[in-house]
Formats: sequence, C-alpha cells, structure tokens
Amino acid sequence: MDKKTIGTNAGIIWNLLSNKEKWDIKKLKKETGLPEKDIYAAIGWLARENKIEFEESGGNEYYYLIIEYYF
Repeated sequence: MDKKTIGTNAGIIWNLLSNKEKWDIKKLKKETGLPEKDIYAAIGWLARENKIEFEESGGNEYYYLIIEYYF
C-alpha cells in the first residue's frame, strides 16, 4: 500500500461519513469492501487532517466527521 492508495481510501471513507452518521468498522468494511488494515490507515489519514472524531460505546468504536461551521 502506498500514500496515494491511503489517500484514495480516506476519500471513500470521508464520503461515507459525510452522511452525518456514526459508523463502526464492520459497517465501513461492508460498504467499502476494503480490508480492515486499509480502513484503519484511511482513518489515520483523516485523523491526522483533523477531519474525524472517535467515540466508544458498548465496546465498539464509532467514527464520524468533524463538522465545522464558519460564520
């Protein structure tokens, strides 16, 4: 895997998360068809860009976009 692939996968995940729902790994795997390691690399990319938040609930970790509003 290279940086371009990770960036592409980050874009795929970002588009899914843009529906303002919280997603877990199982749901991301099902919707993207990506292996877990690729999803985690993409999540790392989005986290580094400060575009994603994490929440743990019931033993699961959920991911969602940071929504910023500019006035």
